Amino acid sequence: MRSVFLALAHILVISVAAPAQHYYYTPNSIHIPVLKEKGDAAAGIGMGWGNDYFAPEGQVVYSPVQHGAVMVNGFLAGNPGVRDDTEIGASFRFVELGVGAYQALERGSASVFAGVGQGNLYNYYGNDNFSSFRVRRYFVQPGLMYEDKYFRCGLALRLTRISYPKGESSFDINENELAAIRKIEEDAPFFMPELGLSGGIEITPCVLSVNITSVFPDAPGLNFSRFNMNLTLSFDFGKMKKMKKGEN
Repeated sequence: MRSVFLALAHILVISVAAPAQHYYYTPNSIHIPVLKEKGDAAAGIGMGWGNDYFAPEGQVVYSPVQHGAVMVNGFLAGNPGVRDDTEIGASFRFVELGVGAYQALERGSASVFAGVGQGNLYNYYGNDNFSSFRVRRYFVQPGLMYEDKYFRCGLALRLTRISYPKGESSFDINENELAAIRKIEEDAPFFMPELGLSGGIEITPCVLSVNITSVFPDAPGLNFSRFNMNLTLSFDFGKMKKMKKGEN
């Protein structure tokens, strides 16, 4: 566990020291839940680190029927000064909704979710120059989670369709940025797989997990920020309910 926190501290130092950068997409953490039966629910809050950004995240999942679930995830990357045009960089606000099916396993669960997310990505380049895009993402996400009494880990593959239904941009900006924007206008939507890995320690009903999400292909010329590492603390309401039943 000590090595994990050292790695996170190293990423934090690099993020603080790195110069402001612009990007036109970055992934939120892939939410891979553990669901066993109707009524199971969990909620988590976390902090993500990517290429020159910090990102508070929220995740909620609930199973209203046996083998069926809904989830909502929120993502806020970048500094407030970017949207106030006082700080050069990028800011991304994104919310997604997914519905899916799950199957309880002896240790863990398997799930498949599908859904849609939408948000706004804003870049400020200085000298009143900016770009603003509405980002929409459809996804299908199969996932598998293993857990025992003190540990859980899992992986998921999020298959995404990323589009930009609306956008505007200044033209007096770096040619590299303009080239990426033109490529987005000409080639979108993009079909891209994203890989998610998760591992954590469980002290029922809480879980502290490290989550890594990466856009799998290189996405050349698009200026995507392809990597996100996230530390999340979640609360499992289903296990809390079972603990109370056990006490009774």
